[in-house]
Amino acid sequence: MLKINSRTSLVWVLLTSVLLVASSASAKSNSTTIDLGSATDFGLLAGSGITNASAGTRITGDVGSSPTPAVTGLTASQVHGTLYLSSNPATAQAQIDLTTGYNQAAGASCGQDLTGTDLGGLTLVPGVYCFSSSALLTGTLTLDGQGDASAQWVFQIGSTLTTATNATVSLINGGANCNVFWQIGSSATIQTNNTFVGNILALTSITLDGGILNGRALARNGAVTIASQEIVTANPCHCNVMVSSSSAGTLTRISFPLPYDSGEPTETLIATGLTSAEGLACGPERRLYVAQSGVYGGPRQIVSMDQNGQNQKMVVDFTQFPELASSGGPEGLSFQHGQLGRVPLFFSTTLAQGLSNTGVWKTSSPSPVQTVLPFHQHAHSNGGAATAFLTTGPFAGNLLTVDAANGEVVRVSPPFDDAQKGIKFIKTHKTDPVGLAISKAGNVFVSNTDGTIEQYGPDGTSLGLYANTGLHNRHIAFVGQILVVATEDGPVIEILPDGRQETLGTVVGGDGIAVCRP
Repeated sequence: MLKINSRTSLVWVLLTSVLLVASSASAKSNSTTIDLGSATDFGLLAGSGITNASAGTRITGDVGSSPTPAVTGLTASQVHGTLYLSSNPATAQAQIDLTTGYNQAAGASCGQDLTGTDLGGLTLVPGVYCFSSSALLTGTLTLDGQGDASAQWVFQIGSTLTTATNATVSLINGGANCNVFWQIGSSATIQTNNTFVGNILALTSITLDGGILNGRALARNGAVTIASQEIVTANPCHCNVMVSSSSAGTLTRISFPLPYDSGEPTETLIATGLTSAEGLACGPERRLYVAQSGVYGGPRQIVSMDQNGQNQKMVVDFTQFPELASSGGPEGLSFQHGQLGRVPLFFSTTLAQGLSNTGVWKTSSPSPVQTVLPFHQHAHSNGGAATAFLTTGPFAGNLLTVDAANGEVVRVSPPFDDAQKGIKFIKTHKTDPVGLAISKAGNVFVSNTDGTIEQYGPDGTSLGLYANTGLHNRHIAFVGQILVVATEDGPVIEILPDGRQETLGTVVGGDGIAVCRP
């Protein structure tokens, strides 16, 4: 495996050293999963607008507001990420995901009530700490990870969070900023010259008066206001790239710390015996979904499991549904993120065991499975391949799927309640397309088994050849601005924005690929 030593430049601010005050408090550790979903990508997210008063402010992470999209005082040169200046599905989805994460944090079982206690001077081990009303931080709060990189702190604050000037939150002994959550019932005010840590999840508004935030400022309903120069760094802690091998029936997790230049990847075989493991997707509750197509004689089904390959559950058993029993097995998986509590799974079907009833289906309540797009039969068809949703442009919200039989990408418009004829969106320049990925800019990338990767605009306009791996490409996915590619030959390739290619890991017979938040 090649050492990861060249990446896109990411700002990483180190916490300043502080003196540890002797007094301490503790709370029972809590294993509640708090999943911010796409809100993790944002350094600043608001409901009613964002205002910045300093040209020296720098944000690592996306910036946007929904439903009021106003952003004042920030330019693209100040944002290392995507700056959303108008209404966009990405900011709308981030608000939905923020609400989910906020409710998960609010619902965690309180380990210690700190109502009326100043957080300054405390040393807190991982756990859930609650305040019935407001919370105050004067001086230094130390969070002791006790050597556990996955250690989590949740602060449940009934009304406001206010810090004093020169206040500091310090992480020691392996604690990570992405595992600190401040769930605030109204608004947060982080005063001048603070070094603050964690994800601020405010029901109303957030004010940053100038300092350092190693985390995120995420306001559900109100505004985010920056009154003086602020440095916000919203890098996630780790990234899991999951790769399936259809021929070996295995799943491999390639995990590496972020920012990208902070360490080498760790490659772990997490599951075996998954015959014909092809399409992959990361779904609700951070679970990994696996399509088993039956190409190698195994079952035709979709299963889910945690990111360690454990706690496997059946999602769709093709033998239980007559309409699926007469089709090929599952292939490309994707989730339609939308309204709260309802995240339909979409999957294409491919040829298996001589069957040719291919197309795209969805599974959600109340119907267990429902056809969305039937494909025309083709003598040489291997059916559907990858699926993905457009995020911007004139067809935002449309479902895309690769029709490998005809060498094209087809789109279908929502609400996906009935089967409909697909509209040709892209006619690829190749006869063997298989993979789809959508960039943050909304561009569409199509991988082909001859090694090429083509790029198209959000409206389907060809933008030319993006890369050629020289290998037999399968599925593709994005890690930020980096495109990762599974190949049948073994190397898992990452393509940097400047065109350089590096080997991230090795999975012989690589097929599906998905990027999951740990």
